[in-house]
Amino acid sequence: MTDSAMAAILARTYFHTVTAFRPLVEEGEEQLCEAAPCALSRSAHTSAPTPPNGFCALPEALYRLSLYTQPELVFRLGDRVEVTDENGNVWHGRTSDSFRYPSHCVTVVEISHVEAAAKNGGQDSRESEDTAGEGSV
Repeated sequence: MTDSAMAAILARTYFHTVTAFRPLVEEGEEQLCEAAPCALSRSAHTSAPTPPNGFCALPEALYRLSLYTQPELVFRLGDRVEVTDENGNVWHGRTSDSFRYPSHCVTVVEISHVEAAAKNGGQDSRESEDTAGEGSV
């Protein structure tokens, strides 16, 4: 498969968004991107078990999943990521190995927990961040 064909396939599967932060030498962290399109899935790179459905949080064990992004989003070891799926669930993790291709980048993300989407009668998830963590691991 050509790189352009792979990029076209991936572009149609970017139903998630990623917000990423890089730890700084000084206190705090730097925001690398906010709500950038991405895809999060199992792959041959990770051999992760299948995550449960979108309505429940992951168990405490870490999952290693692949994060697909366009080439301009290249992460380093230890960057913190928050991936939001189309249902509003937020997957929290740290980046590990990265694989660069001409059409996209794949980063292995070690997921530590998932916050279930807030069930708030249609309000934007940003408006109800204080309730988003209820029911999470």
